[in-house]
Amino acid sequence: MSDTALSSRPTDRVGPSENRGKVPVPILLFLILAILVPIEFSFYVGPLFMTASRAYLLVLTFMLLPHLGQLKLRLFDWFFIGHVAWAVVAFVVIYGPGGSIEMSGSYVLEFLVVYLAARVYLQTIEQMRATIGVIFVMVFVSGIFAFPEAFTGIRFVHEIASGITGINYKFDPEMRMGITRAASFFEHPILYGVFCASSFSLIWFISTPSQRMYRMPIIMFATWLSASSAPLLTLLVQIGLLLIEPYTRKYKRRDKVLGWLVAGFAAFMQIFTGRGVVGLVMMITINPGTAYTRRAQWNFAIDDVMRNPWFGFRPELYTRPFWLAPSIDNWWLLIMMRTGIPSLILMALCALFMWIAIARREGPPLFNSLRTGWGMAMIAIILGAATVTFFGKLQPLFAFYMGMGAALATCTLPVAGAEPVAQTDQRGPVYTRFPKMNRDAARPTDRTVATRSSSNRIR
Repeated sequence: MSDTALSSRPTDRVGPSENRGKVPVPILLFLILAILVPIEFSFYVGPLFMTASRAYLLVLTFMLLPHLGQLKLRLFDWFFIGHVAWAVVAFVVIYGPGGSIEMSGSYVLEFLVVYLAARVYLQTIEQMRATIGVIFVMVFVSGIFAFPEAFTGIRFVHEIASGITGINYKFDPEMRMGITRAASFFEHPILYGVFCASSFSLIWFISTPSQRMYRMPIIMFATWLSASSAPLLTLLVQIGLLLIEPYTRKYKRRDKVLGWLVAGFAAFMQIFTGRGVVGLVMMITINPGTAYTRRAQWNFAIDDVMRNPWFGFRPELYTRPFWLAPSIDNWWLLIMMRTGIPSLILMALCALFMWIAIARREGPPLFNSLRTGWGMAMIAIILGAATVTFFGKLQPLFAFYMGMGAALATCTLPVAGAEPVAQTDQRGPVYTRFPKMNRDAARPTDRTVATRSSSNRIR
């Protein structure tokens, strides 16, 4: 195993003969429809509300079916499936079989189908790098539309979409730091900002030094245009991890060291401050009133969670004073409110065992860079989710990042020295599906050897 999921040096240079791979078409279509299509293009099928991405995911479900029989599920896969299954049962218990149809269906589509799509179609690290490159392009495009929106107060994307469809989506014209909080293609400025910020470390570790000179400022400026606390927290956490990462490379098993430090810090905060880590994170806001509201939400809602620990309750009915709005600005708290404590535990176990599986793999520099970037991004997203609810476009985006982690834990890796089939000097690294070969083989040389798998099973 390498040092950790937060280990290895970034890939600073990519050889011209290396096969960069392409984004699988199903993944590309999902990203376009989930991120760049505004909510005004939604429609109803009877009583069911359908966004463009949900309609596509319904089609994608049938595209995935032929692959599922070949998919070898790992422990973290089962935890993720268990989370979705528990959530569906909780919806049925709380809202009844009829009232839970839309909630259950959308949750399965935006969580399980998205996760499985990333798990099935992202089979090589080159495909993942290409996918992250597409995400940067989408951050750039979103930022282009957010820039005039922030300084004029006109939500151009949604105005144009509303003019086409006739559907109006209400936005609050809130200003912070002298600008209107931009939302771009998203339903809320926070969602837009978290999308931009969450890509920071992933894009850092697939970029050359010259690319970082313009890519990182673009992401930071696009995030700033949202004028939101959660995106800025997500961004600053990744920048902090990037600053300390080079100084920890010499330490072995720094993943365990990091885990013990986090656990110790959490215990200290819980025992000696009375706030805990969640309370501390929720206090990090631009608006002091927002921090007070989030703390009050936690204090009142967590009591209702403990009274309904198994399947949760209707979040809008949680016990609160008259002055406290029914909204919740903490996704982890909302998961417990909607689907119970076991649902959150299953999600946490999925992330933990996925992290362990990724950290135990050995691979070429690109794999190590992807692993490091994904690990930093997930730490930032986990902390950011304590200050915002992932609704709208962020819900399937989170599932996609989880699916990307599962793909990293199971993808084929370039090796040399396996069963020779053909030789080439130009095509770059070739992939094998044998984990032991991936672990034991030497690093690829200039002259790579193609391999043929004896199994067609998707790992």
